[in-house]
Amino acid sequence: MLLLHKIFENNYEHANHLSNIKIKSQQREQNKNYNYLIKNKLAFSLKAKSTNLDNHQSSQIVNDYISHKFISRNFWTEFINQYWQETIFISPANSSLEHYINKLKNNGLLVYKGSNYKNFLIDFSKDLMNGKIEVLLNENIVNKTQSVNFSFDIKNQKIYIKYIWRKGFYWYINHLFSKYLLNNNIKREKTFTLNLKNILPNSLPIFTITNQYNQLIMAESADQIFLKKDFFQLFDYWCNIFLLKNNSLKKIYTGLLFINPEDALEYKDYITYKYTKFNNTSYLKCFIGKANLYSKLFYSSIYNKEFRLIPDLTEVGNLIYKYQYQSNLTFDKNQKYGKNYFQGQPIYIIKPILVKNINTNAKENLEYLYKIQKNSKLISYKAVFLNYQTALIAWQKFKNDYPYYKLPKKPYICVSNLESFLKFHSFDSNNSDFIFIPSPKTYLFIKKYKQLNKSNHLHNLFINKSLYLKSFFEKVLWSLTSRQPIYW
Repeated sequence: MLLLHKIFENNYEHANHLSNIKIKSQQREQNKNYNYLIKNKLAFSLKAKSTNLDNHQSSQIVNDYISHKFISRNFWTEFINQYWQETIFISPANSSLEHYINKLKNNGLLVYKGSNYKNFLIDFSKDLMNGKIEVLLNENIVNKTQSVNFSFDIKNQKIYIKYIWRKGFYWYINHLFSKYLLNNNIKREKTFTLNLKNILPNSLPIFTITNQYNQLIMAESADQIFLKKDFFQLFDYWCNIFLLKNNSLKKIYTGLLFINPEDALEYKDYITYKYTKFNNTSYLKCFIGKANLYSKLFYSSIYNKEFRLIPDLTEVGNLIYKYQYQSNLTFDKNQKYGKNYFQGQPIYIIKPILVKNINTNAKENLEYLYKIQKNSKLISYKAVFLNYQTALIAWQKFKNDYPYYKLPKKPYICVSNLESFLKFHSFDSNNSDFIFIPSPKTYLFIKKYKQLNKSNHLHNLFINKSLYLKSFFEKVLWSLTSRQPIYW
């Protein structure tokens, strides 16, 4: 304690009041640093304690200086936050934050007080809904634009979101500049199309819901329904037309494509129940498409429309909670998955295995191939299973066909997702042919559906023609009696 007292004695002068402390010019410049102030605060407290001085006065001086220097806003800071840019932090409530906010209230240092806080929430919510404050969940985009920043401190359990709220004229400048950069990036990138020439086209059925005219049912976005056309939306619309040529317009309509036909039928029943007052919902039907339907819809630049592939929800649930911990399964290194999530439609590929041939007593590299006879030729395909149980059934048949190999009870399977698989093999120079193998339930559904369609084809054809004429005349009558536009 004497040594510590001597050190402080060499740096500070003893006095009854700390207001008379003399600080060297070099120390005065270093006081601008917050960490240095904290160290000084500790030094003041230790020195006061060692000399039996009242440390309340020293602590009060340092606290007042820190509060004024680093918390209170000056005129220019307030002006910038109100008319140019403001940084917003949103985090869950906790005791530390409540204590800190109460200290700010007591010192009169709150940014928004009384009715100003209510107005702040209204303006912030309005700009957030109108798209002026972008919420970007993609990590790469977040790092580029710095519009929103996520911070997770697992150790201290602190989670907050940082928004950069650009205001007034500055927002329009930044908006135009962002559009310009985005337009340049779009020009550099080539239009991506899936290469499906090495995939058996009929092996991947895609299900969707259509009306009586074989048109896909599209859901309208909430932005189109609820938001009004204010100046911001008109400004953004014209920016997209002149700068981006509609390449990055926010999509208004969303179409759903399904892997599992039962999920598609459930979606059809939901639409019928939701819109029971509309007569045309009774003519909704399930449409079966091929792999090229997926390619055309997902990777075509259709104006203001987007499409989503809904995976087999039952299979995803089984994979997450039943299959993923089995020792014969391995996941692709780029696959995103966890104990309660999996990205995309699961696919299962049986990996080649080094096994012993009982007849020759030699080890051979055996690969599972699915063989189909075409034009008196036997063509081998690499099998891609959309269902884990189907892969196990196929493996048992494979074992029965090759009894002279010492094959394991279960195959070694690599798990990936359909979307990534199609993209990867579009760029792959390997000329391997693939075949997709859905579940037996999917095959039975397709077979039953085709039989039902044949019996009802003539009846549906007559009804569709009459409904088309009825709808056409209704639109003509509506266009003559209403000011609202008609979407043909």
